Amino acid sequence: MFSGCHSEKHVKLQTSNLTEAIEMAADGGITPLDVNGLKQKFNKKFDRWCVDIMGVPPQYMGNDSILSVFLTRFMELNKPVLTSVKMHYVRYPDLNGDIENCVSKLKKELPDAGEFEVFVYFSQFSLTNTFTDTVSGKHVLGYSAEMFMDDTCTLYDKIEGMPAWIKRYARTEQIAPYLAITYLNGRYNESHPRKTMLDEMIFQGKLWYSMLQLTPDIAPERLLGYTPQEWKFLQKEESNIWNFYVQEKTLFSTDFNRGYKRFFVQGERTTGAGLPEDCPPRIGNFTGLKIVAAYADKTGKSLKQIWEETIAGNILKESGYNPIR
Repeated sequence: MFSGCHSEKHVKLQTSNLTEAIEMAADGGITPLDVNGLKQKFNKKFDRWCVDIMGVPPQYMGNDSILSVFLTRFMELNKPVLTSVKMHYVRYPDLNGDIENCVSKLKKELPDAGEFEVFVYFSQFSLTNTFTDTVSGKHVLGYSAEMFMDDTCTLYDKIEGMPAWIKRYARTEQIAPYLAITYLNGRYNESHPRKTMLDEMIFQGKLWYSMLQLTPDIAPERLLGYTPQEWKFLQKEESNIWNFYVQEKTLFSTDFNRGYKRFFVQGERTTGAGLPEDCPPRIGNFTGLKIVAAYADKTGKSLKQIWEETIAGNILKESGYNPIR
């Protein structure tokens, strides 16, 4: 649990699990009194889960009788899946320790990051991303447990409309780094102008570089959602990918939707004229990672200093990145 942080102060995080609390209340049927208890325990987190994630109309949030009916029905519908979720996470007893280790490294890099807590919930397979919020002065790092049950989970194949690429980002080991970069995205998004493809590339590259630094024990391809074959392809074709950007004159394009969106979207492939049919997804993120890594190696800057440089052109220039040699 504590490997890799021998000299670091380990951060003990408060962790709350809304789903487990609802299950405990459901043993004898969820009453209005139980709802009131959930509100008291989870406060704003309970409200956000009900309204923003589960779609409860805001006007019903003050009526505990209505909410008790909603929660009772919620448990009736999802009990089999919740059982599967619990069985899965029994195999990961060190998960909270992994999250704490990651946050410890984050706070070492960013001493002014403040305090964190972890919030676990269930979204009925509707919320694929982690989120951050601020409650009582703490950064709440939240994730929907059923969305990180590994790429071998058979449930994902049975859900109508769920894209196959979800499995790339569904590994339990990805929870800790994804929580960290969600925080970093929220912290630095407004300070980073993203008007061109290069801007987007460097920003996404910083996020990926941060994940690699904060969770170095996870293989890069697994962390970033690639197969071993795709990762080898990207390494081999790095210079050709860069040459493609240069030839297509996309680096300084300001047309996100028609110019370069395809290089950053989640999916199974990066598609379009000039690219091989088996081109892996998010090649823009990959190139951004390579530039930021080169910048870090050449300048020796810390993670905090890397994030403090907000001009993408400066990072590209100082990195000396040019794989076409």
